[in-house]
Amino acid sequence: MLRSLPLISTSILWFGCSSVGVPPDLEAPAPAEYGGAADTAAAAAGAPEVEADWWRDFDDPLLSQLVVEGLEHNASLRAAAANVETAFAQARLDGAARRPELEAALDPGRRKQNTAQSGLTEAIPIPIPGFEPGGVRSFAFTSYGLSLNVSWEVDLWGRLGALTAASLAEAAAGEADFEGARLSIAGQVAKVYFGVVEATQQVKLLERTLASRERTRDRVGARYRRGVATALEVRQARTQIATVEASLAAQRRALDGLRRQMEVLLGRYPAGEIEAAAGLPDLPPLPETGVPADLLARRPDLRAAEYRAIASSQRIRAARRSLYPTFRLDGSSGTSSGALSDLVDGDFSVWSLAAGLLQPLLSGGRLRAGLDLVTAGLDAAETNWLQTALAAFAEVESGLVAERMLAERTGALERAAAESREAERLAEGRYRQGLVGYLQVLDSQRTSFQSESQLLAARREQLDSRTDLILALGGGVYPEPVAAAAATGGGG
Repeated sequence: MLRSLPLISTSILWFGCSSVGVPPDLEAPAPAEYGGAADTAAAAAGAPEVEADWWRDFDDPLLSQLVVEGLEHNASLRAAAANVETAFAQARLDGAARRPELEAALDPGRRKQNTAQSGLTEAIPIPIPGFEPGGVRSFAFTSYGLSLNVSWEVDLWGRLGALTAASLAEAAAGEADFEGARLSIAGQVAKVYFGVVEATQQVKLLERTLASRERTRDRVGARYRRGVATALEVRQARTQIATVEASLAAQRRALDGLRRQMEVLLGRYPAGEIEAAAGLPDLPPLPETGVPADLLARRPDLRAAEYRAIASSQRIRAARRSLYPTFRLDGSSGTSSGALSDLVDGDFSVWSLAAGLLQPLLSGGRLRAGLDLVTAGLDAAETNWLQTALAAFAEVESGLVAERMLAERTGALERAAAESREAERLAEGRYRQGLVGYLQVLDSQRTSFQSESQLLAARREQLDSRTDLILALGGGVYPEPVAAAAATGGGG
């Protein structure tokens, strides 16, 4: 289903791709450049553009494989594809109303007619065989008809054309929605994948920490048996092991949940068996952000909102035209006879042609109310477009600021992790020499673990933030869908 959408998009053009007209007056307060770009590498010249397969920039083959699988098999994406097919079918239905209807008809029939004797004998004194005075005689007739019937509502004022244009715009909005759904699924797969990798590393960190705590417990126990350590230190060492074991169980549960979440995204049965790479991928170079005005054409949700505003404006045009007279032509041509064999004889030909002009006069305010309804719909569509545009600008600005702040945080955590590892090593050595108490060892171990764990989380957060920024920028640049081109007059 997903791969058939371009073909379906092309099929919408067979009934005509007349221009929908210019979009409504949609404007958003877009500055010349992003405020957050001044503090990031995005402002530097030569930054790479976001590609359509942007996930490959993370240089993780398994991630790329999973994203492609998600785009092929995700259930919600297949539902979005079905919605696009529905929009295309509706556009074809509305477009068919602009063309004449032609149908062939074969009408065999038999009729009985009654004739009374009264009055007939006075006009014709000759007796008619079979008639009794005051009686009724019946006649049976057989007739056959073969015809071609044509019916056409002439779109004098463009009402049907406006309805077709509205359906084309809705189909284009559906295509944009589908593109946005693809972008969202790719982003979700990437972020859940990063979560699986980080959770796996957190489990390994806890397993290493547990092994370290068990070694420390054994050393404290040996010191206790020699009378050097206290019972309190033994209890504290055991407490540390139990605490790490509890954290390990919780982290394994979180990892299992992320694995099943990933499998659902991929359209697989959630068996919790999916694996990930051993480490988080490196952060790719920051992509080129362009200027805010570029976002209005790149974001699928903004394009969808614009097309729906166009559809609303065309519905207003159609509602206004519905106040004008409707002109209709009906015609028929064929043959009619009492014998079936005469239907192909031109001597028995019949035809009819009729034209009708219908002007609405009194409808209880239905037409005016319909016009008010679609006018309000346009106001809502334009407001929705503006709100979507402002939210898009905010996502990009927040993403650019987050890039800088997360880089600073990750750098600080890298330094903290390195220092805490060395502090833990020194504390354990001094404890074995009897120079410091066990509390200093516990504190250094706790600080070292927290620094390592926070560093893993920060690196994953950087990857998530980069993914969010790519999504906020509208992902890669895709070719304009066919229905979208038709909706804006570029399709023919």
